[in-house]
Amino acid sequence: MAFRIGASWLLVVLAVPLAAAILLVAVRPRGRASGWIAGAAAAVPLVGILLFVPSLWQGDAVSLAIPWAPMAGISLDLRVDWLSLPFALTEAGVTLVAVVYAWGYHTPDERTPYMYALLLLFALGMSGTTLADDLFLFFVFWEMMLLASCLLILVWGEGEQRGAVAFKYFVVTHLGSLMVLMAFLLLFNEAGSARLTTLREAESLLPAARVPIVIGLLLVGFSVKMAVFPVHIWLPDAHTVAPMPVTIMLAAAMLSMGTYGVLRFTMGLFGFREMAPFALPLMIAGVVSEIYGALMSLAEEDVKRIVAYSSVSQMGYILYGLGTYTQPGIVGATLHVVFHGIVKALLFMVLGLVIRATGKRQLGELGGLGPRLPTVAVCGAVGGLAIAGAPPLCLFVSEWMIFSGGFRTAHIALSVITLFGSLLSVAYALRLMLGIFVGKLKAEVIEARPRAMLTSTVVLSATALVAGILPTPLIAWISEELSLLMGGAW
Repeated sequence: MAFRIGASWLLVVLAVPLAAAILLVAVRPRGRASGWIAGAAAAVPLVGILLFVPSLWQGDAVSLAIPWAPMAGISLDLRVDWLSLPFALTEAGVTLVAVVYAWGYHTPDERTPYMYALLLLFALGMSGTTLADDLFLFFVFWEMMLLASCLLILVWGEGEQRGAVAFKYFVVTHLGSLMVLMAFLLLFNEAGSARLTTLREAESLLPAARVPIVIGLLLVGFSVKMAVFPVHIWLPDAHTVAPMPVTIMLAAAMLSMGTYGVLRFTMGLFGFREMAPFALPLMIAGVVSEIYGALMSLAEEDVKRIVAYSSVSQMGYILYGLGTYTQPGIVGATLHVVFHGIVKALLFMVLGLVIRATGKRQLGELGGLGPRLPTVAVCGAVGGLAIAGAPPLCLFVSEWMIFSGGFRTAHIALSVITLFGSLLSVAYALRLMLGIFVGKLKAEVIEARPRAMLTSTVVLSATALVAGILPTPLIAWISEELSLLMGGAW
C-alpha cells in the first residue's frame, strides 16, 4: 500500500458518502434527519477536495494505490491532479447545494432515506469518476453514476411517463458507456495496464491503425454524456421528469463528466498529431449543438425544457472550445464547465421556487411574478444574464476565452458563426426571465418559499457574480494541468 501526504483524504472523499448511504438505508431515520445526514456527508468531499490544493501547488499530485485484483491487472488507484480538481470541486459543490435544496423541496416520507442515499451514490459515482486512476475503476464509478440517477428518475420522477423516460435515459447513455468500454478494452489489451498514469507515460499506446478508432469511440461515448446534438436525445425528457434536486445534479454536474472524459482520455493520452483530424469535426459539432439547443429553447414552452435545451447549447460551446486545440480555447472550455454548473444549478433552483410557488410550469401561464417573488426574481435575473454571457457574471469570462481560442484557428468563419450564435442565448434567456417575472400577473402565489430552497439559490447567485469578478484562481488551476496535457508548451 503506497500513500503520499494527504492521500488518505482520497479514501475519505469516497468513503463518507458511501458510509452515509449505507447508514440511511440500514437505519432509515425519520423526518428531516435523513436530509441532515446527507448534507453532512455531502460537505465532507467538498472540504476534502479543497485540502488537496496546497499539495498540488507544491507540485505533487496526490495519489493512492491499493492492490485489488492483481491477476486481472486491476487495483484501487486514486489520484487528484490539476485536471481532476476543477471537476471534482464542481461535482462536490453542486451535490451539497442540491441536497440542501432538497431539504425544502422534498416532503419527508418513509422513502426519504432511500432518496438521499441514492443522491449520495449518484455523487459518489461522479467523485469516483474524477478521482479514478484506473480504467476499470473509472468505468465502475461511471456506471454507478448512471444507475443511481436512473433509479432516482424512475422512483421519484414527476408524471406518468417517468418509467419510459428512465428507460430511454438508461439505454441511450449506456450505449455511450459501451463505446467507452470498447475503447478501454482496446487500450488495456495493447498496453497491458489499466492505470492511467502508466498509459500516459507510454511512448506508444496503440498501433497507428487503431488510434482513430479508439479516439472516435471515446469522443462519441463521452459526447453522449455531454448531451451534445445529435446524441442529446435522453436529456430533455430526463431533466423535465426528474425531481428538481436530481435535475440540478444532472445538468450542473453530470454533464461535466463527459468533458472530463474527453480531456482525460483523448487529449490526455494522445498527442496533437493523433487528435488533429478530430479538431475541425469537434468545432463543427460544437457550433451545431450550440445553435440547435438555443433554437429549441426558444421553441419550448415548458420552463424546465427551456433550460434543459440550453444545456445542449452550452455543451456546444465547450465542445467547440476543445476543438480549437488552443490554450485559451481549452482553458475556456474547462472553465465553462465549472461556470455552467453554477449557473445551470441556479436556473433550475429558480424554476423550482417558481413552480413550488405557483404550481405552473408553462411559460404562457406565468408572468408578473417579480413583485410577488422579488428575491427569486433577482436570482433569476442573475442566472438569465449569466447564461446570456453578460459581464461581469461568470460565463462571460469562459465564453471570451472560447471565442478567443476560436479566432486563433484557421477556421475564422466557424468562429464568427459561434460568436453570433451566442445571440440566441441572449434571446432565450430574456424570453424565459421576462416571461416569468415581467408583465401581467397570470398565476397566483399559492405556497411560501421554503427557506432551504431560497437560501441555497441566493448563495449560488452570489457565487455566479463573485466567480465572474474573480476568476483568476480557477483559471490558474486549470492552466496548470492543461499545459501538461498538451505537451508542456504552447
